[in-house]
This record gives sequence, structure tokens and C-alpha cells, in this order.
Amino acid sequence: MASVKGMAVRWVADDQPGIIEVQLTDAEGVVHSLIDKLPIFDGTEDLGPGSTYPVPVEIEVDLVEPIDGDNAVVDLRWGAVNTDRVRFVVPGVDLTL
Repeated sequence: MASVKGMAVRWVADDQPGIIEVQLTDAEGVVHSLIDKLPIFDGTEDLGPGSTYPVPVEIEVDLVEPIDGDNAVVDLRWGAVNTDRVRFVVPGVDLTL
């Protein structure tokens, strides 16, 4: 399993099991906002409405193209509800294999 660094920036809703917003910065420095259920972004489920944000998280991804130069192409393992986009070019330094 691979993962890419993200940043949980806010608690969105108390719907079970909780909805959070996570930001992912791509290889061009563009910040993408992903909103979905807490377990998708935080396997420990330590985040909650009372947490102090921002909090670093690891976003599960599938490696599509290996690191080429400084970047890699990844697909989100779980699609976020606020976007149909799942493929991103990310900095290789933000990727954990």
C-alpha cells in the first residue's frame, strides 16, 4: 500500500463516522480539497470535532506511474465525495511506498 502526505484542515460534519476536509498538494503546488468520511483519511480515528487543526495525515493511494524525476502519478484509493477526480501527480518526497 502506498500513501501520500495530506493535511486534515477541518471537521465538516458529525455524520457517522464523521466528515473531514483534507488538503493534498500536487507536484505543481496546487492545493486540492478532499472531503469525505474520517476513516478514509485517518485510520487511527484520533481526529474529531474537538481536534486542533491542521493535522498531518496519510492518504491511501495506488501508484500508477513510478517516480519519474521528482514526481509520481497516483490514484486515490478511495474517491472523495466532493470531486470526481482521483488521479494526481504528486511530489515523490510526499509519497510513502
